[in-house]
Amino acid sequence: MKRIFGWAAGLAWATLVALVALPAHAQLMLAHEGHHSGDCAIKSGAFPVAFSAYEKPKGDLPPTHAYCDHVPETGELYFTVDLTDLDSREIPIALRLVMEGHGEGGHEIMSVPAKPYPSGSITFSVNLEELGQYALLLETEKAGKMTTAVRIPIHVGGGGGHDGHGSGFGMTEIALLLGIGGAAAFFLLRRRTSAKMS
Repeated sequence: MKRIFGWAAGLAWATLVALVALPAHAQLMLAHEGHHSGDCAIKSGAFPVAFSAYEKPKGDLPPTHAYCDHVPETGELYFTVDLTDLDSREIPIALRLVMEGHGEGGHEIMSVPAKPYPSGSITFSVNLEELGQYALLLETEKAGKMTTAVRIPIHVGGGGGHDGHGSGFGMTEIALLLGIGGAAAFFLLRRRTSAKMS
């Protein structure tokens, strides 16, 4: 019986460690260092980038899951863009987020003037209240005119889940599965021990 309780306590401890590590893991995701999978790579523009979108969770919790091209819910979102090509970090890049389907070029939601991003990291937040198809446009100057160098499509709303990202289960899902599996094993072993004793 002591062995069973020791095993259950160990599993509970492992689950607790996973839950405590979750905020740190999420902060690393937000910083997007070494995080992106190939599914988030955009290679169709003038230079390659990696993109992720994060839903702002309720309360003070950090974001825990990244999406590539479909965010299930509207609301406040965090966007991160990695300039994976070193040359693109030296040129001024302007940002425009547009909602498509509102005339030619779409309806502009926000814009950021052109500037270089020597760190290769672009992060910002935006509140999107309408379901629909959006596009994040990275623009550079060409022949005295700003033109779209990279177009990143983003569909917002309509539900769905984690299939927008290539990493599969996140830390939350793993911790939840560990907790459920541990509780089920504990009660199953306890029932068998009780049956043997009677």
